[in-house]
Amino acid sequence: GVALTGALHEDGLADTADGFGGGRTRDDKLAIMRDSRIGSYGVLALGLSLLARWAALAALAEASIAGAFLACVAAHAGSRAVLPALLAVLPPARDDGLSAGIGAMGNGTALAALALGFVFLLPCGLAFAIASSLVLGVVAFLVARLALAQIGGQTGDVLGGAQQAGEIGLLSAATVFLLP
Repeated sequence: GVALTGALHEDGLADTADGFGGGRTRDDKLAIMRDSRIGSYGVLALGLSLLARWAALAALAEASIAGAFLACVAAHAGSRAVLPALLAVLPPARDDGLSAGIGAMGNGTALAALALGFVFLLPCGLAFAIASSLVLGVVAFLVARLALAQIGGQTGDVLGGAQQAGEIGLLSAATVFLLP
């Protein structure tokens, strides 16, 4: 996944962790998030993210390579399906940047993305799909609340961090639902 996306979402997670962890004011946080250098909070967030995903995938692969593959596809698709919904409900935190350039996201587009994401969860089972949807809803709600409190909205980095958190949540759910 990292190779396919060019580590785009991992970069967003690291920048968000650095900004939210290291900045005192909204403007400080946004400036830190825009800085291409990685800080201590970003390194820790990336390390924990990789460790959590590796642990879940290793446990799944030990039980079933096919199950690990399905969980990986579900986690990749499902965690990304939430991003249009976050764009629809959160205002941009700044006037420029990647997410501000996308513009307003319509509710219909957001709902279509969520439905498509749910379809990708179904091969792992209906119970997994329902539980994973709830996990994604909680993750999206928490990220939205945090982003509003920290910087007043979303940025591309916040969306990347949300994707990473969602993927970790889905892989963790897979260990509960797909392991014997």
